[in-house]
Amino acid sequence: MVSALSKTETDDTSSSEFVYDSNSAVLIDTNGFMIPVQFGVDIFSELQRLGFSKFLTIPAVVSELERLSKIASGNDRTAARVALQLSQKCSLLETLAHGNGVRKYADDIIIETALRHSVSVLTNDAGLRQKLMKRRITVVSMRQMKRLDIMNPK
Repeated sequence: MVSALSKTETDDTSSSEFVYDSNSAVLIDTNGFMIPVQFGVDIFSELQRLGFSKFLTIPAVVSELERLSKIASGNDRTAARVALQLSQKCSLLETLAHGNGVRKYADDIIIETALRHSVSVLTNDAGLRQKLMKRRITVVSMRQMKRLDIMNPK
């Protein structure tokens, strides 16, 4: 597995952008990384069971996990700390966090990155899941609080 700290995929518009196969690459969001502590599910084993072999994340997610690991309390703090360690198993995709001088929300960056790189997204966030499905992006999410499942857009 490639460490997020040792390898970075760059999103440079001056060169050709790398496009992943949405059937094998998955972008993991903040609460996706917190699933192991919250639900006791090994996300990497589950993602591999579903056919994914390339695990990705973005700087906004890592930053959010770093922030949560410092300010959250109890089980959320533990989940964030474990999630931060798990994020190091992913390739880190550089993104454009600002558009026209305005800082973008993490959900917007996740959607743009998923579209740009043609990847699926692991999230357990209902609002983000709905936005992704409207954009016809394949979502991986919790099912029956014990496993991950693919939710194909209609």
